[in-house]
Amino acid sequence: MRGPFVVSIERAFRMHHIFCEADLQAFAWRKIKSFLEKHEEATGKFRVLNKPFLRDCRTYPDLVVFRRRVPWVVIELKESRIMREQTAEKELNKLLHAKSVLHPKRGYLVYVARYGRERVISGPKGEGGRYFFEVPIVLEQRIPKAKMKEWTGEFRLWAKYALEKA
Repeated sequence: MRGPFVVSIERAFRMHHIFCEADLQAFAWRKIKSFLEKHEEATGKFRVLNKPFLRDCRTYPDLVVFRRRVPWVVIELKESRIMREQTAEKELNKLLHAKSVLHPKRGYLVYVARYGRERVISGPKGEGGRYFFEVPIVLEQRIPKAKMKEWTGEFRLWAKYALEKA
């Protein structure tokens, strides 16, 4: 989740292919699905579902990877200008609730933010220590300031597109 996956999401965001959380969700679903298809031992062993309703948890996580018929990985995705600690804590609690009910192997909070700190959740993870993983992609940390200003201008043009008047 932290290697080629992060690089591909960052590249897509830089190239203005991701503008909102729905774009991020579709992109992440496709990347994870194609990765698992290439690396799974038996065909059909893994299934990646987009926004499934987990009846026991009463939640709709963004992505769930099933191994055979059991939830194996639960993924929450966020796209925002700045990732706030309150939002990250809320998503962490959702993932911890899913852990207590469904017992998946891992829970990931993957977020793309334009500005802010590299890690939002600081300190010990407590009960989520070996389960919860934060995967931050903060563009301000990865793009020089001058290029970031140029990128932001073009992002605004594409995110709220309007025909130019002659």
